[in-house]
Amino acid sequence: MATTLKNTIRYGISSSIFNNFTNSVEKAYNYTTQLDSSLNDIRIVTGKSADEMETFAIKANKVAKELGKSTRDYTEASLIYYQQGLSDEEAQKRAEVTLKAANVTGQNADEVSEQLTAV
Repeated sequence: MATTLKNTIRYGISSSIFNNFTNSVEKAYNYTTQLDSSLNDIRIVTGKSADEMETFAIKANKVAKELGKSTRDYTEASLIYYQQGLSDEEAQKRAEVTLKAANVTGQNADEVSEQLTAV
């Protein structure tokens, strides 16, 4: 009985660790896929090259970290401004303002960028 109980506890712990690991891998894969899609959307709208998008992604990651948001939040906010035909500098400045406002209001970046656009 004691052996069975020990094995059950070991199995439960092992199963929990494995499930957490697979969930983490799945979340990372989904995030990467969504980020890639967002970057691709910006590339389509702006006509940027792959090298230019790589540079943009590095900058987006840096700015997002500084503002306590994800890179995807930054790219999604930037996409809306690029779709409006704004230049790189204008879109990126507005994306930064969007993330700052999202931090203050507790909203997500998509909502804030749409509200700032409406204003």
